[in-house]
Amino acid sequence: MTQSIDSMSISIYENLISTMIQDIVSREVVHQKQMQSRYPQLKQYSIDPNGNIDINGNTKQQDSSQYFHCKNCGRDVSANRFAAHLQRCLNSRQRR
Repeated sequence: MTQSIDSMSISIYENLISTMIQDIVSREVVHQKQMQSRYPQLKQYSIDPNGNIDINGNTKQQDSSQYFHCKNCGRDVSANRFAAHLQRCLNSRQRR
């Protein structure tokens, strides 16, 4: 009797999981078809295992090649150091 209850519960569980997976897949298929009909020029995201391109297929720029002008002190600061610079720059201004 225990074995039949166990097999019955496993069968019910597998049936529920299968139904949920089928529901998710069918919803996603309908969603993809709607997106393709609304936006026919829509292109998929690019995946680069080397990390040389972004999700839109464009080559990544080096962060050190971009500079921002700090309006507080007037210096040009590298993009990858701008947040740290701004914090120091604003804190030193408040002390005065």
